[in-house]
Amino acid sequence: MEELRIKVLTRLAEKALKELEEAYKRIPDTDNGKTYLLRGKERVRLMLNILKEVERDAI
Repeated sequence: MEELRIKVLTRLAEKALKELEEAYKRIPDTDNGKTYLLRGKERVRLMLNILKEVERDAI
């Protein structure tokens, strides 16, 4: 059950990261929103790395 939860969280984090990357590309350079999106991308990327480590250790 724990492995399934980790896999689901990993997929959600991957999808969120992809959506943040797409949003980042579409926002004009003059908008401060890019800074917030970049920070969000880094947080999601960090969570994804942690989840992948936990998944590897669980196997």
